[in-house]
Amino acid sequence: MKKLGDLEYLFYGLLITCVTSLLGVIIGIPLGLAVALGRVKKIPLISQVFTLYVSFIRSLPLVLLVLWLYFGVPFLGINLDAFVAGSIALAINHSAFISEIWRSAILNFPVEQIEAAKAFGLTQNQTFIRIILPQVWRMSLPAIANEITFIIKASPAVGVIGINDLTRRASQLAASNFQPLTMTAIAMLFYILLLFGFTRLTRTIDYRMHQRYELI
Repeated sequence: MKKLGDLEYLFYGLLITCVTSLLGVIIGIPLGLAVALGRVKKIPLISQVFTLYVSFIRSLPLVLLVLWLYFGVPFLGINLDAFVAGSIALAINHSAFISEIWRSAILNFPVEQIEAAKAFGLTQNQTFIRIILPQVWRMSLPAIANEITFIIKASPAVGVIGINDLTRRASQLAASNFQPLTMTAIAMLFYILLLFGFTRLTRTIDYRMHQRYELI
């Protein structure tokens, strides 16, 4: 019964890991796109600000970002729940890396298609939404999926502010049961199964998208 209780305790930690990672992805992908567009547009000052943002975030350890959001933001009069602070930290951290993926895909987009869209009378916004974004998304999906796996593996950083994710719960059980190898091995298995399932899912989506648009 105790072993079953331990597994259940770890499973709930896995769910917390999934939710925090998912929120990081949901916020991080569009935020990364916004940052990429801000840099590609080359609008004076805005482009420099986003470039500085990417450089700063990429050089900042995730744990410090988590701590700063949780303990520092309240000084601005904004109180963040630990779960919210952790998810936002994951999103901000990985938006800097995802923005580079978006930016590379946008810069390598065929100019001929943009010129053809202009010839058909499409506005700049219409061209981006209807022509550029769908294709850039398909091109970027494998790299973004790879970055999402990094988000999942980096999610234990949120444990520093008390979020009981899978890694933190495994550490707690290891300390209380004096079975560090067993608890960490089970946690590793959970992570492997999670990432294996996610990888299979993204490969299936990528294959079907390529098949649909006859890119294979």
